[in-house]
Amino acid sequence: MQAFIDYEVSVLADMPMPHMPTLGDGYEAITRDVLMEDFSLPPDLNLQVVSGFVSIGGNMLKNQVDCMLVSGEGRRYGRTDNYIYDIDQVLCIFEVKKTLTKAALSDAVDHLSVIRKAYSEYFEDKLENDKYVPDIESARTHFAQITGRDGPKHYYEINDLPVEDALLFYTLVQESLAPISIIHGYNGYKTEEGLRTAFINILEDKFSNGDKSYGVPSIPTLITSNEYCLVKTSGFPFIVSNDDSEWIPLVSTRFNSAEIILDTVWSKISHYSQCAMPWDDGVYINNIAPMLIAKVGKNSEATGWIYKTIEPTEGALLREDNITWKPEKICAVHISIINLMAAYGELSLSEENISYYKDNYSVDLYEEMLYLSKTRLFMISGDALKPINNMTLVLSLEDGSGYVASERDRLDKWCEINNVSGSIMNIITF
Repeated sequence: MQAFIDYEVSVLADMPMPHMPTLGDGYEAITRDVLMEDFSLPPDLNLQVVSGFVSIGGNMLKNQVDCMLVSGEGRRYGRTDNYIYDIDQVLCIFEVKKTLTKAALSDAVDHLSVIRKAYSEYFEDKLENDKYVPDIESARTHFAQITGRDGPKHYYEINDLPVEDALLFYTLVQESLAPISIIHGYNGYKTEEGLRTAFINILEDKFSNGDKSYGVPSIPTLITSNEYCLVKTSGFPFIVSNDDSEWIPLVSTRFNSAEIILDTVWSKISHYSQCAMPWDDGVYINNIAPMLIAKVGKNSEATGWIYKTIEPTEGALLREDNITWKPEKICAVHISIINLMAAYGELSLSEENISYYKDNYSVDLYEEMLYLSKTRLFMISGDALKPINNMTLVLSLEDGSGYVASERDRLDKWCEINNVSGSIMNIITF
């Protein structure tokens, strides 16, 4: 994909074009064409890449979209090459910039936020007037991975959550259902710090001007400039939290922006179409740098997001592109806990279990359950420990310790590379 982009950009560079709209059209065409290549889109899903307009609830939004990944048939506007698609048919929305400046970035963020805010109003209207019950499966998983706690089993149980959890869960539900939004800059910022700082300044400018509507949903899913990316971690493809179970909704990367674009688009296609994508072995992972911590704040008038920015220098952001995945290391105590959990479906914090682990292992069972919840593979539901994923893999070693993961192919590849062997138990939950 990167080779395709580099070649097509070099072709444009050899053809001077003083007419700026035509020059912009050239870069938009590269984005559309690369997404339509066989290595980008799976066959037989009736996916297209078009330019045009988004319709929400029967009303067409006025802003033209440079590039959309859509499903099914839309309405062609006369004899033009623009199409009108209902929001429920739109998987990805692109804003394409030849050169991403701060002004261009701010305009693109505003443009995409209009669509996202319109989607939020449409989502609320369906909830209130159409008895709409959204699919929350992905949101439940992402909520548990962030917090280490179980989420609602049905959407309307969101009203029973504390307000902080309710806003987080509500946001994750919308993030899983709304189109992803990508600002694709071919040129622009020459450093990772520069791109990070520009976006933080844009948020600060909007807040200082009294615009309080830029919550997490208004942040684009992905922003690229040269090889640098800002990536929203709402589960497509990343989910990130810190050791205090605080959500880090925005991170940056500095290697291979084309790969990040493809990962993001494939994650959305996989979720939208319920199909597997041809991922690699998953052992290589992107070396991300946290950028924003999001907390929910409330007063007597409103509840909303509070951001804490993380602003290292460019020198501190320098790092190697050599991070590899590894399963979570666990000890003999955790193996015992997981075995009991597998036998009964969950492990409760009963007096009997507390005494057993205190007498036999000299540990506090609740503290060990918290530790396992921080692996993002287990969650605390009420007073019990449960797996988050449908499949959990436990690799037990001869010394009594082990590893835990949720993807068999990835675990097998890691074992092969690191010459690790042991017995593997599959925990399957429904």
